Amino acid sequence: CNIDMSKPLLIESTAFGQALGYRNGADIIDALPYIDSIPTDLKPKIDALIEDEKRRSAKTPSDFLKTLPPLPISIFDKHPLLQSEMERVKANRPLDPIDTIRYKLDPPSASMSDDLQAWKEASQNAYSQLEHQKLRIINQELLLKHGDKALRAQIQIDESCYKHYEEELRQLKSKLESVNKERKLQQLSSGSELDKLKQQYYARIYKNVELEMACQKLEAEVEYLKSRDL
Repeated sequence: CNIDMSKPLLIESTAFGQALGYRNGADIIDALPYIDSIPTDLKPKIDALIEDEKRRSAKTPSDFLKTLPPLPISIFDKHPLLQSEMERVKANRPLDPIDTIRYKLDPPSASMSDDLQAWKEASQNAYSQLEHQKLRIINQELLLKHGDKALRAQIQIDESCYKHYEEELRQLKSKLESVNKERKLQQLSSGSELDKLKQQYYARIYKNVELEMACQKLEAEVEYLKSRDL
């Protein structure tokens, strides 16, 4: 018998929805990785199709980032010193050498041995270095007296922070595992329902084909009886 395949035997499926952003207008495809399996012989063909589409695509990586939320304001925008340093690095300019003149105790040169201002500046430099050395001695004494206690306190703080972040990481992993388990159970449950619906789908198609064939047979019989009456 001849079946008119131009007439749909079932309602045609429609897209679940449409994507937004750079995929605006494209159909959203739901994936069920826990129940959808790719046959081994089809995987190379699928990979080849993906690579071919990537080669033909005119999109750049920046096109895929346009729909993402903007990055937070950089700390360099609020710190002129850091911003200028970033600009120096971007321009490949060498780092300015450390000024070591202030750490020297050179007297005024022979040509300025009678210059009162030069001797004042040398004296101020010597005084500032003397105060710096005093401060270093005080810091060393404080370190010898309280350094071990401060170190133990800092170690306790570090260990507390480590335990806190370790626990936070454990909770996040637990939540992630729980979500994956829930997804798997939902998909396995949906897989059983999909298998049931698939069987019903093909049964309805077969039934529609049978009905179409029966209708055509009846139409042929009607035409035959009409021809006999004539």
